[in-house]
Amino acid sequence: MSGVWRIPAALAVLSVIGLAAAILGDGLWDWLCWATLSVPLAACAVKLWRQWPGRPAA
Repeated sequence: MSGVWRIPAALAVLSVIGLAAAILGDGLWDWLCWATLSVPLAACAVKLWRQWPGRPAA
C-alpha cells in the first residue's frame, strides 16, 4: 500500500471498529465507540483548522 493511502485507510478502520462497537453493546463498548469515532473527527477538524482562510501562516 502506498504512503498516500495509509492515513485514510487507518481512519476507515477506526470508523468501522467504532461503528461495530456501537452496535455490539454497552459499557466498555460505548467507550471504545467514542474513542475510535473521535479520532477521524479530530483529524478532520485539524485539517480544516490548518486550511481555514484568513488564518496566518505558521
